[in-house]
Amino acid sequence: MSRRPEFVPINQPDRPLQSGGGGGTFDGMEPRVAVLENNVEYIKRDIGELKADVSEIRRDLGRMKDDFKSDVESVKVQLATLTERVNHLPSKGFIVSATLSSLAIVTALILFQDHLKTIFSH
Repeated sequence: MSRRPEFVPINQPDRPLQSGGGGGTFDGMEPRVAVLENNVEYIKRDIGELKADVSEIRRDLGRMKDDFKSDVESVKVQLATLTERVNHLPSKGFIVSATLSSLAIVTALILFQDHLKTIFSH
């Protein structure tokens, strides 16, 4: 926002305004009204600037909201893909069973290699 001068304090009149009868003004009133009008113009300008700023903030927040929604959707898709891939991995039980089975087969081949040679040599 642009800098604006501080509001000019309004001095109290030397004598109070008269009421009724149509003669209720004194000489210092016109400058005071001019200061008030000037201050109101600054207020109106500042409010206009604030409205423009709020509109810009709303637009920015709208874009951020759309980007955030898109990012959340992307994370959901990536999480679902990861979950599906993990579900297709072999379980710990399968890995242990396969390892023990392979170890048993290798051990049997080593132990019975002489018998296998005679069977396959004929």
